[in-house]
Amino acid sequence: MKLLVTDNLVSNLDQLNSFDISLEKMSIKDIPNQAQSLFENDKFKFIFDEFITVTSFNKLNINLEDNYIFQIKKSNLSKFTNLGSSIDVLHLDSQIKDNYFPWDLTNTIYSSRKSIDLKLLDSFTSNERDFRNFLTYFIKELIRLKMLIEFDQKEVAEILNEKNDYKYKDALKKIKSVDQNKIDRAIQYTYKIEKNVNQYGYEIENSKRYLVSIKKLLEF
Repeated sequence: MKLLVTDNLVSNLDQLNSFDISLEKMSIKDIPNQAQSLFENDKFKFIFDEFITVTSFNKLNINLEDNYIFQIKKSNLSKFTNLGSSIDVLHLDSQIKDNYFPWDLTNTIYSSRKSIDLKLLDSFTSNERDFRNFLTYFIKELIRLKMLIEFDQKEVAEILNEKNDYKYKDALKKIKSVDQNKIDRAIQYTYKIEKNVNQYGYEIENSKRYLVSIKKLLEF
């Protein structure tokens, strides 16, 4: 058994290429049905959808010698290493990222003169936490745009409980170039990708495709 120490759940196997291990993804819910298949090949079953704790591990009733890779948070590592020497601990190297903000990405999305820089794209798609943080910012921006088509900016600011500041000047410029149909579609796409993450786990490539599609839809 191996443990992957990481701050954020990893679901993309490409992020584990440096370990040179033959892997296949598995949901933690499927473990009770996989006991026999572990002996059919040398692949490790990578549990992509949940952090493991000692308590939840003990409930699974599996051997430390079985070919599983579980993800754990650093705070729980010491509890596992006390279980025995047969546990192999893997550390996912944290990548140093440039300091980007959500509005850096949205400014690029709306501009037909700018392409999405790979560093900027990676900054918001390399893990689920950063992608969700961007979605939270972006969906509020889209709702602001939609409301400003029908309501006065002072009313919208009051409803959204935010200052009537530069955000609104920027939004009023955008709605002159982006029609309501495109804004509605962008909101639908955003809720769809969020629902997909909730149901099937986070996939980097899906998040990148979403951002590229959103840019094609909204740029002017």
